[in-house]
Amino acid sequence: MLTEKPSWVAVMTHPNAETLVAERFRKAEPPIEYYLPMLAGKDKRFKKNPMPEKPMFPCYIFAHINKWQIYPTRTTKGVLFIVSNQHSISQIPDKDIEAVKTFEAAQRKFFIHETTKLVKGAETLITDGEFAGLQGRIVKGCKDGNFCVSISVMNISFVVKVRRDEMRPVE
Repeated sequence: MLTEKPSWVAVMTHPNAETLVAERFRKAEPPIEYYLPMLAGKDKRFKKNPMPEKPMFPCYIFAHINKWQIYPTRTTKGVLFIVSNQHSISQIPDKDIEAVKTFEAAQRKFFIHETTKLVKGAETLITDGEFAGLQGRIVKGCKDGNFCVSISVMNISFVVKVRRDEMRPVE
């Protein structure tokens, strides 16, 4: 249940309407705070002409709203609905949004798998570096002696390369 204190929620949009909804949220009176995580367009075949950015979560944008902003958010053109479960709007913990922001900022250093099935190996806690404090599972060892670690946030697994000295097993 949303209160007067804003919470993060997931808002489903029409296909390819994420940036339009973001612009409408920005222009709303009062503006609706939002977060639209983007993936840098990368394709090894087009080094000179990189591909444009695309949303990390197609058809979704995150809004930081309170109970008074539910109606303006729901009725924004391009919005299908606010994600809910059992007639109650689902709130996203701040730590999950912060984790996605960390991944977005460091996206050139990791490879994203759109799956949550990367669960082989030991569970580990990353203790140093830009992913410090996050937990994951070791996927494999890399040729250079480091490890690939799968970290799941909101049903997406991010596989990041972590140095041996930047993590420890979870007990």
